[in-house]
Amino acid sequence: MKRFLLWLVGVALGVVVLLGAVMAVSYAFTTQGSCPAPEVRFGDEALEVNGYCWQVPLLSGQLDKVFASPETLTVQKLGTFYDAHPALTLPEWASYATLTIENTAGSVVYTGSAGDYAGFLFPANGEYKASLTVWRLPAGGTVARFEGGNTGAIRRNSRLEKPARPTGWYGFSFRFTLQANAEVELSADRVEQGGIVGVAITGMTGDTAPTVETDLGKIQCARSPGGWRAYIPAAYNASAGGHEVNITVNGETLTRTITVLPKDFGTVELAPEPEASEAANNEFRNAVWPLYEQPAREKLWAGGFPAENYMKLVDFGQVKVVNGKQGSKSNSTRLYTIPGDSCRAPAAGVVVLARNLALTGNTVVIDHGCGVRSYLYGLQTIAVGEGALVERGQSVGSLGEELTMDFKLGSKSVNPWLLFQSSGGLFWRENQ
Repeated sequence: MKRFLLWLVGVALGVVVLLGAVMAVSYAFTTQGSCPAPEVRFGDEALEVNGYCWQVPLLSGQLDKVFASPETLTVQKLGTFYDAHPALTLPEWASYATLTIENTAGSVVYTGSAGDYAGFLFPANGEYKASLTVWRLPAGGTVARFEGGNTGAIRRNSRLEKPARPTGWYGFSFRFTLQANAEVELSADRVEQGGIVGVAITGMTGDTAPTVETDLGKIQCARSPGGWRAYIPAAYNASAGGHEVNITVNGETLTRTITVLPKDFGTVELAPEPEASEAANNEFRNAVWPLYEQPAREKLWAGGFPAENYMKLVDFGQVKVVNGKQGSKSNSTRLYTIPGDSCRAPAAGVVVLARNLALTGNTVVIDHGCGVRSYLYGLQTIAVGEGALVERGQSVGSLGEELTMDFKLGSKSVNPWLLFQSSGGLFWRENQ
């Protein structure tokens, strides 16, 4: 019995020695080269590591070996960027990153995640200092649970992923100068009457909206992922020829020219209609006209506006002929509809008017953002209230015998068929 016990003790000691040897070999051959490559760029510049701490798995993830270097006061100088928003590029392994940017006065102008930085606009040109920490954590892992330590320390692996992979962070500290100039691009410099020209304003600092001045209409700018966007209408009755567009950004004015081309929309024979009362006209002006001046909200539509499959009675831009005499052009499209059918929202937006008006009957106006609004007249019933957020295709009421649709940018009516066909400046660089 004594021999057997001695044998068991010997076996146990042998196992311990063997495991110790395996551990020693694994520890010795696990080097800093097992940490992921710190391939981080700001703008076109590669960032230099300033501090790190990594736990690298040993023994198939039973334990971790620590590799660490403390952050120092060294600040990398990147030079001058002429892009208003230098891109932050992270390696594929990055799961989390925090970025803080300060101006020369030490005031923090941005602090947040790398993802949120994509929507940040620098307040002004000048010098900035930034600190960045890029983490790799397993799914379910948190910064608070990361132990770290000094190089060579042994830590217990979190065992949150198989196979086990290194976890930890790299730090970066850098300075740069921002010297950006605004850039303006148009979706087109020639447009037919009824069309829309998209405007992209990039390369600017600050959060003050640019101003756009032109005789084609009152234009408002709205934020876009890359800066600001605006849309310029060439109304059905816009004068053919060149129109100057002045865009002022941070005190700098850039001038472009848009040439409006004439378009023949044809004619339509109509029966005489009774004149509206002054009271009805005043009610319409008081309810609808203020909408033309409302501030532009963010872009809410996505993709084309669905076309209604009904017979056209009057189309946009057609010259109205009554008793053989030509009159004005139509600024809207009137459809012969089936009573009781749903009246669908042309695109996502906010209902800014939903009431009965003597001049236009049951009326719903939807603001789609960037000054684009759809005016729906003559509904049989209304199923939404003012302030409601609606999606494309959602019912806003029921149709009567006729539906009049007027799509406007500000106060200028535009050709709805371009919206139905996802054509023109309204759909240019939609997500940029």
